[in-house]
Amino acid sequence: MPDLARFLRTVSHLQPSQVWHRARYRVRRAWWERSGARVDAAYARRAAALPPPRFDHPGLAAVARLWAERRDPAAAERAAREALEGRFTLLGRSLDLGRDVAWFRRDLDVGTRLWKTRLHEFHFALDLALAWRASGDDRFRARWLELVESWRAAATLHRPGADHDAWDPRAAATRGVHLAVSGALLGLRPDDAESAAVGPLLGVHWLYLREHLEWDLRANHLLRDAVGLAFADELQGAGPGALALLRAQVREQVLPDGCHYERTPLYHALVLQDLVDVRALLGDRAPDWLCDAVARMAGFLAYLLHGDGGLPLLGDTWHGELDPALLLREAGAARPPEAPEQHGGLVALRRGGAHAVLRAGPHGPDFQLGHAHADGLSFELSLGERRLVTDTGTQSYDDAEARRRVRSTAAHNTVQIDGAEQIEWWDAFRVGRRGRGRVVARGEGDLGAWLWARHDGYRFLPGRPLHERLWVVFDDALLVLDAVTGAGRHRLRSALHLHPDFGASGARAGALGATAIAAPAPLFERAGPPRQLRELAVEAEGALPWSGGWWIAWGARAGEPDPQLSREGDALLARARGGSHAFEVAWNLRADPARESVRCCRLPASA
Repeated sequence: MPDLARFLRTVSHLQPSQVWHRARYRVRRAWWERSGARVDAAYARRAAALPPPRFDHPGLAAVARLWAERRDPAAAERAAREALEGRFTLLGRSLDLGRDVAWFRRDLDVGTRLWKTRLHEFHFALDLALAWRASGDDRFRARWLELVESWRAAATLHRPGADHDAWDPRAAATRGVHLAVSGALLGLRPDDAESAAVGPLLGVHWLYLREHLEWDLRANHLLRDAVGLAFADELQGAGPGALALLRAQVREQVLPDGCHYERTPLYHALVLQDLVDVRALLGDRAPDWLCDAVARMAGFLAYLLHGDGGLPLLGDTWHGELDPALLLREAGAARPPEAPEQHGGLVALRRGGAHAVLRAGPHGPDFQLGHAHADGLSFELSLGERRLVTDTGTQSYDDAEARRRVRSTAAHNTVQIDGAEQIEWWDAFRVGRRGRGRVVARGEGDLGAWLWARHDGYRFLPGRPLHERLWVVFDDALLVLDAVTGAGRHRLRSALHLHPDFGASGARAGALGATAIAAPAPLFERAGPPRQLRELAVEAEGALPWSGGWWIAWGARAGEPDPQLSREGDALLARARGGSHAFEVAWNLRADPARESVRCCRLPASA
């Protein structure tokens, strides 16, 4: 019964069309697996009626130039030489699948689902084409065609379970574009053997994609599908209505501040990269709405980036998937976001060289929280090019202990109550009960910039606890104040994850009004083995209301005592006494947020 209740809490947030399309796709898949090769033959006949793909399309050449600039030549050559022997390195892991590639080796389904998807997306096709262009070695060109033929023979449409990897629609859209771009780099012409082999296969991809748009998942999957169809229409006239679909998804998925509505920095950047590619494909014919979306999304990406040029690791984000600085150059003119606290809820506070990125709003659209973590009111902090406080990243998309760890509340820089989760994550991408964050107020004064937000993810617990948090960024410190209101007795845990570079920064971190316990924890900042960070945690038990917080200081402030925390009626006060940096922050939880809810003032040095 608990599992059934969780399932109902999950599906209750889905749109009816999502449920309908998922059921439709499953019925079709079951029928195809019974129909056998007739399905493939029918698609092949329809694809044969399409015109041959325009590998010489000027827009495709422009996209190929972008992709070539994104790939390190030495890395491309290494990957191409591995592919010659049937070895593939994806997501930091190398596997030897043999010269006659075992595309569906059974062990690939355990602990490597995302790796297997990447394999079937044909990322290596670009490497083989680039290696051929750089060296003129025809072995790379021949291997490209050999792998296409090998995959085509193994990955039939009617193969049981093919929709989980080979013919997952997003993978099909991605692979179709990879084949087209690599074909352009190889200089394919209609009379080439390679073109004659891959042209019909591309047609099957586009037809399949048209009939399997991911209306069940929506979000970045459906947008990638629309991008694939835009290529289909330009290259083979096989994607009628592609730009209308893409425009509708851009209107839905790109919020007024430019943030992608899944509120996950990596997927924001990937969607932006997709739109940059479509703009390059269309060239001078790129519509205004597309150019506007690129400008707004680029502005939001620039707004989020830390001083080291990297993405905040919120939600399903890791480093190395793309180069944000290069992406911003490709995007061109960027429009700074307006009122992100009112829209996406991913808010940056800057002061001096400090840059804090806060999750102060929703985790994403209620009907699709697949990439959400229990990180409401969590944050990251950097000082110049050095990271001080970090999220713990993402290690895997497989439903295993590592995935459960990184999605948990305990893995983020926020407060956990009674060991419960802010969002009821389960499986690899599911969410049942969920809390929502929202910004209450923000402001800036002589001492610093501040933001007040609250998250209701624990209202289902007895006493209906509510977590409220105030961040104040000074020139040389970050103050984090927490208040948990409600009723009853509860266990609370507040965590802070210090980046491995924290120790070399000269900064100091401490808990306010409590003693923090330090322990090592993994940091999954990129594919491959994790690094180790230091986790500080405060645990308490008692009746609500509860208050606590953190103080991270650097420069001259790092040598001075931490502020003292106290309550005076409805106000939570943090006061630093003495020294050259004496101040008081008064946070009135009952005040009208539009008025003096937060007051920051200097104190005499002797106070």
